[in-house]
Amino acid sequence: MNIDYSELAIAVVADECRKSFFFFVKTFWDVIIKEEPAYNWHIPYLCGELQKLSVSIVERKPKPYDLIINIPPGTTKSTIVTVMWPVWLWTQDPSIRIITNSYSGALSIDHATKSKDIIESDKFRKLFPEIKIRRDKSGKQNYENTDTGYRYATSTGATITGFHAHVIINDDPVNPKQAESEQMRTAANEHTKTLSSRKVDKANTPVVTIMQRLHEEDVTGYLLKKKGENIRHICLPAELSDNVSPVELRQNYVDGLLDPVRLPRHVLNEAKTDLGSRGYAGQYEQNPTAEGGNIIKEKWFRHISLADYHALHYREPVHFFLDTAYNKKQKNDNDPSGIIGACKIRNNIYITCAQKVYKEFPDLIRYLPDFMAANDANGESTLRIEPKANGVSVCQQLQESSSLNVTYTPSPTDPKDTRLYAVAPKVECGRVYLVEGDWNEEFIDEVCGFPAKTHDEYVDILGYAINYFVEDSFEVPEYVGSMLAI
Repeated sequence: MNIDYSELAIAVVADECRKSFFFFVKTFWDVIIKEEPAYNWHIPYLCGELQKLSVSIVERKPKPYDLIINIPPGTTKSTIVTVMWPVWLWTQDPSIRIITNSYSGALSIDHATKSKDIIESDKFRKLFPEIKIRRDKSGKQNYENTDTGYRYATSTGATITGFHAHVIINDDPVNPKQAESEQMRTAANEHTKTLSSRKVDKANTPVVTIMQRLHEEDVTGYLLKKKGENIRHICLPAELSDNVSPVELRQNYVDGLLDPVRLPRHVLNEAKTDLGSRGYAGQYEQNPTAEGGNIIKEKWFRHISLADYHALHYREPVHFFLDTAYNKKQKNDNDPSGIIGACKIRNNIYITCAQKVYKEFPDLIRYLPDFMAANDANGESTLRIEPKANGVSVCQQLQESSSLNVTYTPSPTDPKDTRLYAVAPKVECGRVYLVEGDWNEEFIDEVCGFPAKTHDEYVDILGYAINYFVEDSFEVPEYVGSMLAI
């Protein structure tokens, strides 16, 4: 935006900048971005949302909520939220302290540097001469102005000591590749907890998180689960869908698109090709699960009524596959034990039942024989247990205390996704049937949502079941003992 630098014009423009964050964005756009601006509707909308949240920050009043924004890449999200908003906040109150975070130190510093470029530009100096960065505190990661306000840029996993903020901005705390790793997701969630502790006033300091949805347990998922109603959640997928939130924003989509200029149909189609269905779903659709499923598609499963299954089922034994949870002493988590029953009729595999239970060792030992008996176990049925967690102990105890045929599934050597890809053709070709039951929905949701779902017990044991029925034989690890016959 070109400015008439007469004294009166400067005062008018400065006043408009203070009144409107969107006007400020338009005014300083060309300082950091040389391309011609295209102000799609989502830009003034997000500016307005940030301006509303700014009122409590400036007045040091209790925050109305924390803010989560899920939006695709290429929509100038960082420019608006992490680069320009902190500078605009200083035009409201230069004593405001700000902490910004991203998944890498280099990216965090780049955002902070662009903010400083605005502050040190000729245009800003003319409009806001009172806001100056101290020469003795003018680093790339941390700088301070002459009114005690500061900007501190950090990154996921980095130490944050000695800084407390009036507002915290968490911009892409994890990238798509990192989101595939449980360890990296956990690190990002733990870092988010640390950020929340770096507040001037816990009741007043809001946290603004802006990112794509990459996993059910990414930072967005963690925050929505932990904080519930104390969050305003804005979700803007690239294409019109039920994920758009608030729902009234759906009317702003043009031909089903969020931003026809930045993200036209041909650009989205190219992104689908480059990222694949699951990558596109997370980054552009703001849904960790691709439509119809990720590795396994929902439509691949065949379904059969209980009556029709009983008409087919004659003497084929039902075998059971168990994935045990960790003991509480070993791991403080909410993982259940998962069990499925399955049999092979002709050349097809039928999943007859599935259940997840939160039971400690003694209760699980008592539960398993009853579950199997209630689900058509006979003298030829086996219970095959994954030799991990407390699975070995469960197997040994059942061998001693019951007449069940108990053994182990082969110890896995490949990652979970590799194992699921290996059995996917059997499902895709219609060889796997689900017998109707109230467990069907949960089973499909988890298997088809993998690897973006919180739990994956059914994923493991489905793979074991398919492999058991399609392989002639397998070796049981020597160290885990032998099967006890009836």
